[in-house]
Amino acid sequence: MPVRLALVEDRPEVRQLLAERLGFFDDVELVFTASSAEVFFERLDVVGDLPEVVLMDIELPGMDGIAATARFKEEHPQLEVLMLTVFEDEERIFSAIKAGASGYLLKDASAGRIVGAVLEVARGGAPVSPLVAKKLLGYVRGDTDEENDLDITAREREVLDLIVEGLIEDAIADRLLISPHTVRGHIKNLYEKLQVHSRAEVVRAAYERRLIG
Repeated sequence: MPVRLALVEDRPEVRQLLAERLGFFDDVELVFTASSAEVFFERLDVVGDLPEVVLMDIELPGMDGIAATARFKEEHPQLEVLMLTVFEDEERIFSAIKAGASGYLLKDASAGRIVGAVLEVARGGAPVSPLVAKKLLGYVRGDTDEENDLDITAREREVLDLIVEGLIEDAIADRLLISPHTVRGHIKNLYEKLQVHSRAEVVRAAYERRLIG
């Protein structure tokens, strides 16, 4: 079954282009589009099947995408939000993550990359553009005292780095030359130590606790 999508984008030409590009992929189904957060919430009230993933712009008329994400996640915590924006500054990135976004892509990403990120988010991943990952990692470095308090091992730190980069389990295993089973064990330990339940929450915890070294 294709992943059901909603797209929130205020510029009509960009909205149409994205809708056309997404239409070439059988893995996703665009349920509806909206020109603002307010229209988005109106559509949610009348649509039959809720979208599983929302592609959310940040700069919107009225309520911005970050505020909309916070409200959406409060009302529908099981559903995922993928920020799709031209903004790459740290403040907006981290505000979006704290609001509940599960991923953050720049609009210059290819259609294939966007669809891949949607599928990854639907599987519980936390994809980000390479430049965004670099900014995120650069910001959250340091604060080793709290890391020591949590008893995070050196290998778990490496896995945490790669989760923040948006890698899935098999890719982490390939990068670290360990088995996927071992990766899953490290991720389970990180969940327990950080008291989280998803990869997106791991990314948020890494930012809030400044755990990445």
